[in-house]
Amino acid sequence: MDIKLIKSKIKNVEPYINGFEDMIRASVIIPLVEIEGKINILFEVRAKKLKSQPGDICFPGGKIDSLETPKEAALREIYEELNLKAVEIVKELDTLVRHNGIIIHPFLGIVQNIESLKISKDEVDHVFYVPLDYLLNHKPLEVINKVELKRSENFPYELIFSGKNYKFKDGEDKILFYNFEEYVIWGITAKMLKSFFNKIV
Repeated sequence: MDIKLIKSKIKNVEPYINGFEDMIRASVIIPLVEIEGKINILFEVRAKKLKSQPGDICFPGGKIDSLETPKEAALREIYEELNLKAVEIVKELDTLVRHNGIIIHPFLGIVQNIESLKISKDEVDHVFYVPLDYLLNHKPLEVINKVELKRSENFPYELIFSGKNYKFKDGEDKILFYNFEEYVIWGITAKMLKSFFNKIV
């Protein structure tokens, strides 16, 4: 292999997240809905019979299929879950990479046909709306968790300088909690929400 060949192979490569091939990729939409002249955010409560995160509060979304873009996946999911087609995508927001191997592409969307909403009960228990102003004016509870990597029993310490005495670094994971009436919006959903708010205030 020579420089010319390397340049030809790399020139059209779009940079992305290192290791994404081994990760789960998903897309969601943060849906803005105008109700009585005020902007609200639509949230879903996941169906209680789901194997993954039953009863959790989330945004419409799901896994990205191999032949679709993140935007296409987000629009497909909001249609499958809520029967909403007329959704204007305003902007893709910051990509979220989770320590458990999940990449999430959030999109800000404006729902223009909320009257056609029809819930897919296989995935969604119900939806609710929170005024944007309420969320902007109520700071979330923040909890800092420590993230430690547990190395396998056959980790080859002999191949690294200092061996078992190597000073590995742990991480931190900030968990946010927003309260609204009987609902608690937390975790990944709250983190994406706060990232969006940071861009508009």
